[in-house]
Amino acid sequence: MKLDPAKSQPTCLLRGRLATSSHAAFTLLEMLVALSAFVMLMGGIFAIAQGTMELGNDMGLAQDRSQIRQNFVEFLRRSFRNLPGDAEVRLSVKAKGSSYVPTLNFINGGSSFTPGVSLAPDTSVELFADERPGGYLRVTLRVLDQKQTQAVRSNQNVSYRRDQITLPLLDNVSRFEWRFFDTTTNRWENNWKQGERRPILAEMNLQLDDGFQTRAVFWIPPIIPNAIQGGGLQGVPNQQNALNPDGTPQLNPDGSTVANPGAASPGVNAPNP
Repeated sequence: MKLDPAKSQPTCLLRGRLATSSHAAFTLLEMLVALSAFVMLMGGIFAIAQGTMELGNDMGLAQDRSQIRQNFVEFLRRSFRNLPGDAEVRLSVKAKGSSYVPTLNFINGGSSFTPGVSLAPDTSVELFADERPGGYLRVTLRVLDQKQTQAVRSNQNVSYRRDQITLPLLDNVSRFEWRFFDTTTNRWENNWKQGERRPILAEMNLQLDDGFQTRAVFWIPPIIPNAIQGGGLQGVPNQQNALNPDGTPQLNPDGSTVANPGAASPGVNAPNP
C-alpha cells in the first residue's frame, strides 16, 4: 500500500512541533535552582549594602565622639591656663552609687571654667560627675554662691539648692578620673584640699560609651601674690619670697625662705610698670 505524501505531511509537522516545544520549556527543578540562586544573590547584595551603611554610621559616630573629646579637652586646657593668680583649686572624690566620682572646685576662678561670664568674688564653680540611669556618668558644671564656697573652703558638706545653676558638658561617660601632682612629695594625689597652694599638673582619664580612653595632662599656673598690696593673699607666701613652680616658697638649707631679688624692699611700694 502506498502512502499519500500530501496526507502524511501534517502528521510529521505536528510531531516536529511537539518535539521542539518540549525541548524549549524549563522544568520545575530548573526553576527552583534559578530562584534559589536569585535569592542568594539578592541576599548577598543586601548584606553588603547594610554592612556599608552600618560602617558609615559607626564612622560618623566615632568622628562625633572624637570631636566631643577634643572640644572638652581644649575647654579644660584653656580654663586651666587662664586661671587667675588668686584662684584656689580643690579636688575631692566621693562615692556615688556604684562608683567613685571626682569633684573639682575652682574658687575665684573668674571666667575660667565658665561659658564666658566672670563669676563674683568669693564664689566658685564645680566640675563634677554624677551617675545616671544605665550606669553612665554625666559631667556637669555647677556654680556655687558665697555661702556654699565658704563651706567648701572649710571642708564642710555643701547644701545644694534645686534652682542651682548647672551646665551639662558630657553624657554617656563610663570613666572620669582626676589626679593632681604634688611637687613636695613627687606623687599623684586623688584629693587636694590645700587652698593655699596649687598642684603643678592635673591628669584626667576619660572614657565615653565607645570604649576609647583619653588621658590628658594639664599645666596649672602657680599662685601669684598681690604685688601692689605687698602682703600677698591670705594663706599665700609673701611676694618678698622666691617661689617654686607650685607656688610654695623656696627654702634655704637652714629652713629660712629665699628672698626674691626682684621684689621691693619691705615698707616700699612697688614701682608702677
